[in-house]
Amino acid sequence: MGWLAIAAVAAFPTAEGVRTRVQHPHVALYGDQALLDLGARRAARLEQLVGPYSRSGFHHPGPAVFYLLAPFVRVLGPGGAGMYLGAVVINGAALIAAVAVLWRRLGPLAAVWAAAAIDVFCLCMGVGTLREPWNPYLVVAPMIAFVVLWSAGVTGSLVAAMWALVVGSYEVQTHIATAPLVLAMATVLVVIRVRHRPPGPHRRWAPAGVLGAAALVLLWIPPVIDLVRDRPNNAQLLWDFFTSGPPTTSLGQALHIAADAVTIMPFGNHDYVLALHRGAPAIAVSTAVGVAALMVAVWDGRRRREPMSTALASAAGLGFVIGGASLTHADGPVYLYFVVWLAFVPLSIVLALGAALVGGSAQDRRVRTRAAVTAVCVVVLVAAALTVRSDLRMGPVSTTTGSGPWPPGNAGTLQGRQRTIRNTTALTQAAESVLRRGDRWVALTIESGAVWPYAAGMVLGLDERGVQSTVGPAEWSLYFGHERLPGHPVAVVFRLYATDAGASSGTVIADLDGALLTYERTSLKV
Repeated sequence: MGWLAIAAVAAFPTAEGVRTRVQHPHVALYGDQALLDLGARRAARLEQLVGPYSRSGFHHPGPAVFYLLAPFVRVLGPGGAGMYLGAVVINGAALIAAVAVLWRRLGPLAAVWAAAAIDVFCLCMGVGTLREPWNPYLVVAPMIAFVVLWSAGVTGSLVAAMWALVVGSYEVQTHIATAPLVLAMATVLVVIRVRHRPPGPHRRWAPAGVLGAAALVLLWIPPVIDLVRDRPNNAQLLWDFFTSGPPTTSLGQALHIAADAVTIMPFGNHDYVLALHRGAPAIAVSTAVGVAALMVAVWDGRRRREPMSTALASAAGLGFVIGGASLTHADGPVYLYFVVWLAFVPLSIVLALGAALVGGSAQDRRVRTRAAVTAVCVVVLVAAALTVRSDLRMGPVSTTTGSGPWPPGNAGTLQGRQRTIRNTTALTQAAESVLRRGDRWVALTIESGAVWPYAAGMVLGLDERGVQSTVGPAEWSLYFGHERLPGHPVAVVFRLYATDAGASSGTVIADLDGALLTYERTSLKV
């Protein structure tokens, strides 16, 4: 039964990994995904010290996601789908770990329950999000693993507690929006573990606990180096932002937006939009069912003396309250991608119900076993049908969310994304066509902010071919890194304009949908 649960929860990530590798061996990245790929390449050289950029003028606290993606980017090489395959592995490992921990703590029936619940969660979220190489989506599945490890940690497992801190560190480093909740839960975890230390001599740590402690230290070495080396460092930028002024979003608005994300299970996910604007009936029904299920999980868990049920239910409650309240400090409009990780809340309630109802040595085991197996079969059949349907619509590998501001003429649709991919490839090829054998450094000036996603794809494409780029003006260093600041001797100067920008300088070499590329050759040869 336990291995059946592992197989059931591994089905979606495995299918996404195979589909990505077989159907799309070569991809063209642009926007945020191109910047993440560049960061992963720096991580492969042990040069990445901070996390992905934020629209608010800082980087997320640490580079853990870059170092996890780096092996896949390195192995699959230029133009490969390493970013997508890396995302699948990260998400799949997190989901499998969650089920494995519940199997160990609560038994095989609870693991089967958890696998069925997680598969339903993936269907509601969109199975394609498992391969999203974008940091707001790369914290969704690991948040599930964090909650399960945290619950096991507060109920007695020292090894789970240590790995909860590791996964929580990954969450904070990858997306700062998770920090208030993770820090609060980590504080509770540490306090409980300190207060419940076994009396007498300390027992030896298990190897898994030692490995977790080592991973925790390694995770925070790069941010510490950045803290000591750079001026201003990223910690100072974070501090300046969070102390710069009062909240910009009211508590009521923040909680409503959190409710939009929490109701992804069972009402489904959407593409890159300002907010879901879920209707009042959906929110009301979800709230009533969620509160009732929460009360049942806590009551039945306490009756059966199953502390994991209470812990999982507590994580759900803390997630909505702290996660929702923290949105009052968001900078500007709160897009769905900013809060999508809160979708773990209803799943955590369902897992709490499973811990209470089928965890441990439950009565009527045969009846419950048949029910659990039936549930898994239903989920697998529904998943297969939806996956086939999705295959017919997906087309080339592309993100479901987009990459920030769209270049002129490209709406946030599948057709628009495919057009952006084609244009990015064409712009890169146009730039390559004027380069000579000895050209090793070029300059790229972004003349219009709307076309920066194209610029990111061009920098990545040129980098894959051994041509380094500086990017100007200087304010783009937040996106592209300080090592690409203007000032390096270059052989060619490229300028990227929006088509409707008007005047341009240099020789036009590409005029595409929304973007105009010009170049000038300098007298240098570098």
